[in-house]
Amino acid sequence: MTEKKDIYVSDMMEKIRGSLNLPEKAYFFDTTLRDGEQTPGISFTHEEKISIAEALSNLGIDIIEAGFPITSEGDFAACKDIAKIGLSSEIMGLARMKRVDIDKVIEADMDSIHVFISTSDLHLKEQMKMTRQEVIDSIIREVTYAKEHYSTVLFSAMDATRTDLDYLIKANLTAVECGATRVNIPDTVGTITPNAFGYIIRKNYEALPKNVRIAVHCHNDFGLAVANTLAGFENGASEAQTTIMGLGERAGNASFEETAMSLYALYQIPMNVNTRKIFPTAKLIESFCGGKVKIGRLQPLIGQNAFAHESGIHAHAMIQHARAFEPITPELIGIKRSDAVEDIVRASIKLGKHTGGHALKAKLQEMGIPTSDSQFEKIMDHVKRFGDKGHEVSEEDFLAIVKDVLGELPEEEKYVILEELTALTGSIIPTSTVKLKIRKNGDYIERVASSVGVGPVDASIKAIVKCFEPMSKIKLLEYNIDAVTGGTDALGHVSIELMDLDSNRIIKTSATHEDVVMSSVLSVLKGLNMIVKDKNK
Repeated sequence: MTEKKDIYVSDMMEKIRGSLNLPEKAYFFDTTLRDGEQTPGISFTHEEKISIAEALSNLGIDIIEAGFPITSEGDFAACKDIAKIGLSSEIMGLARMKRVDIDKVIEADMDSIHVFISTSDLHLKEQMKMTRQEVIDSIIREVTYAKEHYSTVLFSAMDATRTDLDYLIKANLTAVECGATRVNIPDTVGTITPNAFGYIIRKNYEALPKNVRIAVHCHNDFGLAVANTLAGFENGASEAQTTIMGLGERAGNASFEETAMSLYALYQIPMNVNTRKIFPTAKLIESFCGGKVKIGRLQPLIGQNAFAHESGIHAHAMIQHARAFEPITPELIGIKRSDAVEDIVRASIKLGKHTGGHALKAKLQEMGIPTSDSQFEKIMDHVKRFGDKGHEVSEEDFLAIVKDVLGELPEEEKYVILEELTALTGSIIPTSTVKLKIRKNGDYIERVASSVGVGPVDASIKAIVKCFEPMSKIKLLEYNIDAVTGGTDALGHVSIELMDLDSNRIIKTSATHEDVVMSSVLSVLKGLNMIVKDKNK
């Protein structure tokens, strides 16, 4: 057995290490903000993207793929803002093998660029309508151009594992000859086994110059993404492209948590990752998924059952020696062990109406969440207000409150303020009256409107939209509500989509409050503020 302070695993890896082509160091490329956001139903707000990037940087991620700038104005703005906030991670932008895409990454002033093009005959024939030579010509032309603007250029041959191996190597060598400094080999649709993927990586490693870092990007369609990633590392790869919780297209990408801890504990390869921030980072990003994706009970390492023990033999052994049935200690990935073994995921710092500033600061630091002084005060106010209703603030409640506060605009940037809200329901038709203060040309004007609806939420939203109509016509496209935790007194988390009919821009916002009517109203107000802010740019 290999026993260190935090790990207790088989030492068989030491016996076969000499037969593996392991790197001296493992690098992590996180694509949660790009590929992860392509998870069906997931869309991060601008503020959430900034928070995620900061959390990833604090986690020790080497490269953050901040987005695909050509995709939309929102993606471009996020890429540009993330690139300029001074994170310790390298900030990279994605581009197709097209000049307009590359120029958009340059315009966003990102640290480095990731260019890609399909190389499999299936993609060339059915999607690209290009010949093999035309693809090579495109690589020569656009990688050369990208290299004129960036010292670090990553090249990806999309659908590499279904590409003829000789042609794949040719495409990768061509990119390197034209200036690519790193090569990524993706299993784009997750259709290869670890042995076969390892063979592809080994053949590319043998063909490419040794100063070219090889990255691997594996999808989880057959549940093999992490296994394939590790097979890549055994055969010459040194960079893992992963996402937090394995977010991504279809069945997702290789999970960062599983990949990082496998390389750390099983292979014992040095890395920059601060493993104790793994669980807090996953929980933070889970909270930004709006209930669409949750950490599964059986999810390795970070799931509720990961360090829980029910069988008599296991439980008894845990009491005698906590590591008898654990490969690593939970503390190693940022989980605090509680007094009750079966309830390990419960936070060690309890929050409620008696919470003080030191406890709250410790909780935020424990979770790696930076806040301004005003944000800290607002979080404290929310926690105490919820606690005053007789609740202990759960981990989920706390994350919802933090997410809500971090997503608020600063006071000086608020153009729409709720002055009064009266909602009537019961034996009468649900009716709501709102008074808004709307800033225009430096002065606030008051507007009042009333509306009826099928319920108090519907009536309140209609009244706000009617009140705002002189400024801009707004349409509510989507409305979702989730109880953050169980019970009738749970915090209500509302996420909405609004369209500004003047510009056809779609705004996505969310808000959390113990009153579902207020959480609905606050989410709409956030959207209106974003719309007016854009109009005043």
